[in-house]
Amino acid sequence: MSTIITIIIVAIVIVVLAQTLFKGNSSNNIAKLQFSENDFEIIRNDKIILIEGPIYNEVKSACMDFCEQYNKENFNVIIKIIRLDPTTCLLVFPYEIDFSTYCYLVNYLEYPINQKYNAKVTGWLTSKRIDVWIESRSVNKKIMVYNSYDLELSDCVLYTTMDQIGYKIAFSSEKNPSEMENPERMYEPCNKIIEDPDFIKGETITGLE
Repeated sequence: MSTIITIIIVAIVIVVLAQTLFKGNSSNNIAKLQFSENDFEIIRNDKIILIEGPIYNEVKSACMDFCEQYNKENFNVIIKIIRLDPTTCLLVFPYEIDFSTYCYLVNYLEYPINQKYNAKVTGWLTSKRIDVWIESRSVNKKIMVYNSYDLELSDCVLYTTMDQIGYKIAFSSEKNPSEMENPERMYEPCNKIIEDPDFIKGETITGLE
């Protein structure tokens, strides 16, 4: 009987030690990923996203949720959020963001998982040849990225080039963007003038706040 009790006690001790070690390792892994502006070099770009409708805290929460999904091991998404007025926010990306992630963010901000709000989300940027999902005729052009009015197309984004050619990017397809007969929205520049968005005062969002 004493042997059985000894075995049980030893087993309990091993389980407790294993749990403690696991928690310690998890805490260390989380602690390793800490954001500091001094660790990142500002990369000039003209990517912006305008969110009209929700209040600042709603947009901030949606941004934090998105960043938490993408910043598991590295800082893949760093957002600076700027409050323009009570129901309008502007997002800028002082450390850059790749085009595919940018498109996912434009879509997510209109259909957030943990937020219930109505928003009009529009993005602007100059496309590059290295951008995934950019049709070759759109390269090096200013484009406007947005979501479709058709809720059945909620798993894609649309973009219109500065010369008013519209394209659809389907997230579920590996094919190039498909040209639309007519764009849902005509290209127009952002009407919120920001002289130097990289250095304007705003709040940095990484999802690890």
